[in-house]
Amino acid sequence: MSCMFLVTMVLVSTTLASSSLSVNNSGVVTTSYGGFGRWFDYVVVIMLENHSINYTYGVSVAPNSWNSMSTTCTGNCTYFDSLANQNGLALNYTNLGVTDGSISDYTAMTSGYGSLPSACNDGPTTPGCTPPDIPNIADRLEGKNLSWKAYMEDYPVSSGCYNQFATNYFPNHNPFVYYQDIINNTSRCNRIVNANSQIVSQANCWPTSVQNDDLFLADLTPANAPNYMFLAPNSIDDIHNCNDVSVANAWLQQLVPNILNSPLFQTRRAALFITFDEAGCSGKNQTPCPSAGPQLYTVWASNSTNPAPPTKMGFKSTQSYTHFSALRTVEDNWGFLPFIVSADGSANNMEEFFRTSS
Repeated sequence: MSCMFLVTMVLVSTTLASSSLSVNNSGVVTTSYGGFGRWFDYVVVIMLENHSINYTYGVSVAPNSWNSMSTTCTGNCTYFDSLANQNGLALNYTNLGVTDGSISDYTAMTSGYGSLPSACNDGPTTPGCTPPDIPNIADRLEGKNLSWKAYMEDYPVSSGCYNQFATNYFPNHNPFVYYQDIINNTSRCNRIVNANSQIVSQANCWPTSVQNDDLFLADLTPANAPNYMFLAPNSIDDIHNCNDVSVANAWLQQLVPNILNSPLFQTRRAALFITFDEAGCSGKNQTPCPSAGPQLYTVWASNSTNPAPPTKMGFKSTQSYTHFSALRTVEDNWGFLPFIVSADGSANNMEEFFRTSS
């Protein structure tokens, strides 16, 4: 079924006008104060799978105690809770406007197209699925001389456009292998890379080990980080195959502090965006899930000790947002015009989650 971004933007201000531009080794354009995004200069985007917010945020309960109370999450969600409560939580974020199936959620987030044929959920080479020749976030980034990279957990190759299912790697959670102008360009394909150098053995559900994403974390320095980073966990860490959210809770608890305490997040305006692809749950032969609400756990976060953290702390919003809003936020941050399609162009951006730049 279903499946998960960092951001920059170009605003000409008096501060920017008086700052000198330079290009670092990763091809990132920066100024003397670290970048030129409206709210942030780097963004990490993470999408998890198939769980409503009432499964991931609230009171933790054991699987045999699950019920339909909207304030009760399914399993251990203690880190989900603390991350949301300390940072910015969107309480009314959904995948409204996207057709069923993971890949359309991923392409909605990265191109504004949220209605790929259902056959595409079985991979981009499946009969009935023709990878679309459509503009996407990579085009917009490169058009502004900004850099991007997509990190895939358990990727069967070190880099490139791998479009087949493999152990715990699902290509329908990797939108970049669906875009014609990426899969037909070797240089662009090589920006899709493995997130982890070693694969630890995992069970489908808790208890289990989680991957450490060391290759992704190693890039989180001002010298190496692309402006836009998309991280897709494997099908265990993203809880695609398990109703119990405890695995993703453990994965985030290990990963997110390493992201927020990285040299990049400590010294630059870097933002972390975490959401889910769609509501419901898809685990097979498990205790049934409680009734699913349409809302998806969605958080913006940054390093609170950074001299200029881009996101607000302890902030909650009840405004309505969608995957198109997340894309619109990236576009508005970097001044990408025109918008890719009408879906992102008409969506609300998530400006309220960010501090005003000085």
